[in-house]
Amino acid sequence: MVATWKIKEVENLAERISKSKVIGLVDISGIPSRQFQQMRKGLRGKVEIKVTKNSVMKRAFEKTKLKDLGGYIQGSMGIVFTDLDPFKLNKLMKSTKTTAPAKPGSIANKDIVVPAGDTPFKPGPIIGELQRVGIKAKIEGRKIVVTEDSLVVREGEVISADLANVLTRLGIEPMEMGLEINAAYENGIIYTGDILNVDEEKTIANLKNAYQQALNLALNAKIYNSVTINLFLRKAFSDAISLAINAEIINKETIGFMLSKANMQMLSLASRIPGGLDDELRLRTSAVSEKD
Repeated sequence: MVATWKIKEVENLAERISKSKVIGLVDISGIPSRQFQQMRKGLRGKVEIKVTKNSVMKRAFEKTKLKDLGGYIQGSMGIVFTDLDPFKLNKLMKSTKTTAPAKPGSIANKDIVVPAGDTPFKPGPIIGELQRVGIKAKIEGRKIVVTEDSLVVREGEVISADLANVLTRLGIEPMEMGLEINAAYENGIIYTGDILNVDEEKTIANLKNAYQQALNLALNAKIYNSVTINLFLRKAFSDAISLAINAEIINKETIGFMLSKANMQMLSLASRIPGGLDDELRLRTSAVSEKD
């Protein structure tokens, strides 16, 4: 027989789901309680996270016709309620990432390097512990120093108990943890985590490139719209000016170009005449040039 508390929990959760604009499933595995509560507090006002048994969540999804979303429940999960769209929700969740001390048996999510420099340790047995885990250290005066950057574990490798202890004593928190959206639902669509992880810079660059290509295609195909019409009018105006100048049609648009052209032709001719231009003609020529 199903426990009464569980039936009530399913009903309350189903009601909350039915009233929420966006529902998400967030992976909370491996996050210590203290860090999780801090993350929760930081999201207050924007996101509500409910943690309950996976079986309760699945049953609540079934009652609200969201059975498919229940298929994305894996491991330790929380259910998210928010008015943010799934992409903004995912971006907000990524902002919760924080560092944490290494634990024995943890898998390194990146290369861990102990930087060169002073340590807080005085000469003693600790130097042997440092050297055993691959840290290049020696005694200098009254302190122990790391002589060069030391790679102590590579991404994907297991962190030993000795290394975890040394890193903690050095004050190094190499682990990254944060809330990861596994799937989110909005308006009948389920967005998985891989879809939500958008590289914004790359996406914007791709959109700009696509816009430019579309614009070039429209111009070459002579497709008129609110964007291309100004470019077509500018080209038509430029072509009309060139035609008018070549046809020696004088108007307020061409007169400046034609006077400038005549002036250049006159100067070219004068340069071929023995003796060149007299002073008065030079002054007039200069005045015309400056006016242009």
